[in-house]
Amino acid sequence: MTEGRTKRQRRAELTADQLLEAARLVFETKGYQAATVGAITRAAHTAHGTFYLYFRNKRDVFSRVVYQVCREMYEAGDSVWDSSDPVESLRAAIRTFLDVFSRHRGLWRALIQGALDDPELEAMWVELRRPFIERTERVLEGLQAAGAVQPLDAAVWATALSSMVEWVAFTHFVLAPPPGGDADPDRLVEGMANLWYRAMFSGADVPALGAFLV
Repeated sequence: MTEGRTKRQRRAELTADQLLEAARLVFETKGYQAATVGAITRAAHTAHGTFYLYFRNKRDVFSRVVYQVCREMYEAGDSVWDSSDPVESLRAAIRTFLDVFSRHRGLWRALIQGALDDPELEAMWVELRRPFIERTERVLEGLQAAGAVQPLDAAVWATALSSMVEWVAFTHFVLAPPPGGDADPDRLVEGMANLWYRAMFSGADVPALGAFLV
């Protein structure tokens, strides 16, 4: 019996993963408004009714897809703050964000579409942004306590600096890439890392930023 339940659970997990991957592709290519449960189940090669064994509705599966990508983004960014060079830490953090963002650019367009029309998706978006902003706020508070940055309101600065990266990514990778293709990611990384650095630091010795991620 245990073996049978394990096999069923494994099949159920595989089906759920199959539906999530199909949903991601549908949302990235069609956007939120045009995506349908039928399009997702066709892409997943599953019966229409199977979808409702795992998800309540389109909003539910979309939330799960966006959460997965945000978790990928957060975990990738959590491991790049260890350099003793603060500018290199900033470059690495911004680079990982842009890498994941650009690979899922259609999903961010879908997120904006959904959030503007659906208060529940708007609330989800706000909640998903929160860990990124709070991580930056912790770093800023630690730097300020160490006397390494000018006096600042850490919460406001964290929101502003994080939003800069988010919206530069959105305008370059979603709205209107420059003629000839996407914006040069290295150029974006270098520009934003320098803006962060010049905004925060006052010329004193700057400790490694990873020390403040607690």
